[in-house]
Amino acid sequence: MPTIIERLQAEHGRLGRPVQLLNSERSLPTDPGSPNIALLVDTLNYLTRFPDVAHHAIEDRITEKLRGKNALSGEFAREIEAQHVTLISQGHELLQGLEAAAREENMSQERVEIHVRLYAERLRHNMTVEELTLFPAAVRYLDELLAGHRACRCGWTTVSSVRGHGR
Repeated sequence: MPTIIERLQAEHGRLGRPVQLLNSERSLPTDPGSPNIALLVDTLNYLTRFPDVAHHAIEDRITEKLRGKNALSGEFAREIEAQHVTLISQGHELLQGLEAAAREENMSQERVEIHVRLYAERLRHNMTVEELTLFPAAVRYLDELLAGHRACRCGWTTVSSVRGHGR
């Protein structure tokens, strides 16, 4: 059974693929008449809603817990939390802009494309910051907690096998 951190890392992998695709495409299908506009809308719905509803809430709880235990610096915790707030806000704005562009209202196709790429880059950056700071701190804290809690009962070998590392 994967740990919460392994699950979050796997989710980063799944989120990273469409982010990479959005950043690598020379031209995004933001024109309402494009045959792939529905795919772009679905991708952006996934990228803006899934993290906001399920993923970031878990990371925020982990961040809060680690900060409370002095296992993550306040600087990194504030940065991660601020990134999540920014991603939520910009995700909503992005979807509204895409809808306005589809109705050929006040947002140009070029501007929508820029906002899509900026959002994808911010999400990629957020995942990188978490992978470099939050996840290692959580794993260290969990290792210390497990070692302290179970070492007196069953030894490190048993704890390691429970976690699946086989140290």
